[in-house]
Amino acid sequence: MTRSFFVALLLPSIVMAQSTSRHLADGSKTEPKPGYQQQVTDDPAGHLDPKRLKSPQPGSGRSMARAWYMTGRYRIAKGNFKGGLVAFKKAVEQDPSQVAIYREMVQVALRLNRVDEAVGYAQKAISLNPDDYELLRWLSGQMIRQRKLPEAVQLLEIARKSKSIDRKSAIFVHVMRDLGLIYAGTGRVTSASDCLEVVFLALKDPAGYGLNERSRRALMANPATSFERMGEVFLAAKRTDLAVEAFELSAKRGQGNAATLGFNLSRVHVQTGQYKRALEQLQTYFDKKQTSKGRAAYELLGRIYKGLERSDDLTGQLEQLAANDPNNASLKIFLADQYVVAEDFVRARAMYEQGLVKANPVDREAAHWGLAVLHRRGGRASELLESLGLAVDSRGDVKRLDVELKAIAAQKRLSEKVLSEASKQASDDRVQAPFVRRLVAARLAIQLEQNKSAVSLLGWALAAEKPAQEVKDRMLLDQLRRHVEDLARALMLKEQYDPAIVLLRTAADDRAMGNFKPQFLFQLSQAYEFGDRTAEALAVIGEARRTSNHPLLHYQEAWIHYHAHQWDKAISMFQKVIEQFPEDTSIVRRCQFSLSNIYVEQGDIRKGEQVLEKVFAKDPENISVNNDLGYLYADQGKNLEQAEKMIRKALKAEPDNSAYQDSMGWVLYKLGRYDEALKFLKKASADREGEDPTILEHLGDCFDKLEQQKRAIENWKRAVELARKDKRPDEKLVGRLVEKLKAAGEVVKPGKAPKKK
Repeated sequence: MTRSFFVALLLPSIVMAQSTSRHLADGSKTEPKPGYQQQVTDDPAGHLDPKRLKSPQPGSGRSMARAWYMTGRYRIAKGNFKGGLVAFKKAVEQDPSQVAIYREMVQVALRLNRVDEAVGYAQKAISLNPDDYELLRWLSGQMIRQRKLPEAVQLLEIARKSKSIDRKSAIFVHVMRDLGLIYAGTGRVTSASDCLEVVFLALKDPAGYGLNERSRRALMANPATSFERMGEVFLAAKRTDLAVEAFELSAKRGQGNAATLGFNLSRVHVQTGQYKRALEQLQTYFDKKQTSKGRAAYELLGRIYKGLERSDDLTGQLEQLAANDPNNASLKIFLADQYVVAEDFVRARAMYEQGLVKANPVDREAAHWGLAVLHRRGGRASELLESLGLAVDSRGDVKRLDVELKAIAAQKRLSEKVLSEASKQASDDRVQAPFVRRLVAARLAIQLEQNKSAVSLLGWALAAEKPAQEVKDRMLLDQLRRHVEDLARALMLKEQYDPAIVLLRTAADDRAMGNFKPQFLFQLSQAYEFGDRTAEALAVIGEARRTSNHPLLHYQEAWIHYHAHQWDKAISMFQKVIEQFPEDTSIVRRCQFSLSNIYVEQGDIRKGEQVLEKVFAKDPENISVNNDLGYLYADQGKNLEQAEKMIRKALKAEPDNSAYQDSMGWVLYKLGRYDEALKFLKKASADREGEDPTILEHLGDCFDKLEQQKRAIENWKRAVELARKDKRPDEKLVGRLVEKLKAAGEVVKPGKAPKKK
């Protein structure tokens, strides 16, 4: 059972159990108490008796707490729930130990639809009274709704061990049910079986656990707590006696039949190694021509034959079963799988196609995967694309798809044929290929690193009608989003900005991808700016900001000015972002680092330092500020011991970071420890593949100090060459390098001015 399926199954059960009023063991119902009910406990909430509040002590705030509580009750009686909650808050401010008031605050907050507030009040009440199992159970339900399963388990375990809970009560049964289902859904079958055993015993002896008829029926009607499902948990935990009893009760109570019982008992016998008995029980299922267990029945038969050392007889037995049950699609498709294993591809294809006529969704998916294997082995590109698309469209299984794509990629000729077929379909307006087939083709092109084909095929996928109703549809849309972003990023790294722009613009304009539009526009602005098209970059980021007020979009607008060396506009905008989003530490830090860089670029190194020093004062463990500020100190030859400590801290956190390695080498160089410095500078240069002019300058300087002038000159020359190729050459860096080369007796040719775009 997947976690998402388990949560979907568990939530309605918890809500139902918590929203019903408590019944007596004889089936009669308690008289409803006055007040309102908000599903915090199994009882409607009554008015809180002021006598229940702790007695006031001289000099304490309890008198005021009682007064504010009564004010709150009065306001609520008049329908003023907001005012009542305000009064309750004042009451607990006067006396924070009043558990009863916090409990009532939970219910008022829920009445106002303030669930997060209610959770906070419940947590406070539980911290004061850890034995409040009813509130613990309600709070666990909130944690499950938020997908916080570890927190839910912790709360239910506390409730389970509460001193005030009766181990023979209906509420204890429900706590153990909730806990058991979480354990089952997260694969902890031993713990799940221990918990569900209590539910199982209560269903067998409801009176002994105070379980009324309504609750008993609700538990039995819920698929998660049916006898058969609990039997499966017991079987997984290897508690075979309990499993057999649960399966037998399932058949006896009408939750199954003789055929289902035979299937389940066969599973038990397989687990205990009694293969002959397992085969006898499974035959009961086959004799009734049951199909409810689908492929699982035939997979179980395969395990039995393997245990009996008769695996060679499996296909013959399946053929006999298929002859006796010609309308069984699951059986035909499973039999086709066996033909594939035996490389009897002709019969396999025929059997798959027969099975698809009446197949359910699960078997249909298996058949399409099977046909995809056949078409791959037969080199049939068009049929292969179609089968893969249909298989993925069944459930969105991209992991299985990647296995198949890897097998296709291993055959160069086949992969070329598949991409050629996809491109042919993409260029033919008459071919109405479904979205998933297009996505499959694009994914193959991406895996083959055929970027040109990938751009074209992703555009083809974006042009398709894309459903978004089911979970698998949304998952596939997210896969498309990832492909667009990743491919655009790869294109930009290769400075192929135009195809990246076309791809991102198409994605941003796609209605089905509307949820991702700000992300596409953000990346599109980068592509424009890296391509020296600043005006378009600013227009796009403005468009993005009209669709979302995310702080990163505001930062990006400032960054565009920064990258374009429009320093004054960038400074103003970075400062504005800091003022507008002071609580967003990540964005604030980005702005501060950018501001520091600008000041340094402008020659005001001290101002750049001051920005980083403020960051360091607030966040001394920040790795980036340790490196950047340490480097500025080292570059100026000051605070060198402190700079070394700071850079070592950064390098310890990220030992493979080439920028940090360069910083370490440079501070050691400034300290006169040239042999040590050389090791770091060599590694920094190697990690950058010798393509960073600043690192090469540092490396050359270090070789020069070690009197290895030839190697120093080699690195300086390469640094000059790279620096001059930059779109915006650092003239100060170029000037320093030229002077060093001249001093070494080298003739340096004047560099060409970079072409303006």
